[in-house]
Amino acid sequence: MMTENPFKFGTVVDGLYFTDREDELIKIGSFIKGENHLILISPRRFGKTSLIRKVLNESGRRNIYLDLQLVISGEDFAAQLLKRIYRIFPMQKLKGYIKSFRIIPSVAVNPVTGEVEISFRPGSKDLDPLEDVLNMIDKLGSDGKKIVVVLDEFQDIFRIHAGLDRLLRAVMQNHKYINYIFMGSSESMIREIFEKKNSPFYRFGSLMTLGKIPVKKFSTFLEERLAGITKHYKPVTCTILGITGCHPYYTQQLAYTVWELSGRSADAADIVEFAANEIVQSHDNDYERLWNSLNRTDMMVLAGMSISAISPLSDEFSKLYGTGAASTVFSTLLRLTQRGILIKEGSVYIIDDPFFKRWIVLRRAI
Repeated sequence: MMTENPFKFGTVVDGLYFTDREDELIKIGSFIKGENHLILISPRRFGKTSLIRKVLNESGRRNIYLDLQLVISGEDFAAQLLKRIYRIFPMQKLKGYIKSFRIIPSVAVNPVTGEVEISFRPGSKDLDPLEDVLNMIDKLGSDGKKIVVVLDEFQDIFRIHAGLDRLLRAVMQNHKYINYIFMGSSESMIREIFEKKNSPFYRFGSLMTLGKIPVKKFSTFLEERLAGITKHYKPVTCTILGITGCHPYYTQQLAYTVWELSGRSADAADIVEFAANEIVQSHDNDYERLWNSLNRTDMMVLAGMSISAISPLSDEFSKLYGTGAASTVFSTLLRLTQRGILIKEGSVYIIDDPFFKRWIVLRRAI
């Protein structure tokens, strides 16, 4: 019997915490062995970072991972990449390359953490530092030892620097010893970057979408772990997945909470509902702030979607919830999707966070 909670959420997971994705592991693994670059699209919290890290760990390949959400400018982009290069190559090896940079960075070692701190002179009107750093990464690779560069939330390039997409494509297309993996949570923006004919990155790599974990496989994962705390593990699993809709992050979160509560009421029929409500309560302030950031139409659409399976674009939905013209609702759906409040599965829009959905229902019932 497991004594440690076997569910984990909110961080990169591996080992017994990693759920399924066998097919995706094989597919991504084959990509990085070849010449192609990969574009991976999935909503936030679907586990793409854990998936990529697992593939890279198992491959043994030298790799650099950078989340572009955290990058402030072109100079910062270059500095963050260079900082990660120092983690995998000795400083002595890099000195010769850095001497040829058009702008020499400031490099210092933190005496407490041992971490290398790097910065380029701010205010540069061009992207020379970034170009020099990317070219250095290519020179550090070789046949059979290509470096994998993972750029997460790649759609943020438009925020970082005007024209950054053109510069990156011009530089990256000449690299022979780097496999690039571009990841993003905004499907519309990522598709525009890589599928629009006039985009610099048009068809630069193979596109792959990451969906939810299939019900059957997620059920097996949950049942094997919940069997240690309740004889009713099958109905408990069914209830968990009914609430979360197989969303990887929220399923792990709810299962984790059920496990923690099991010591108090192991076989209580309502343990999943109790756990779900506890999660809602713990995020009450966050949900209230989110709700108050919405406009009236947003609120009407989300309120209707929280209690109805009817398409929000239908006349029936409009009559029931007073949301107005379909064009207005469509604009609302796009805006809420861009904010990550909704996700689109095929042609269907759903509320991403099932506990926010539950919060709406509970608050409106008071």
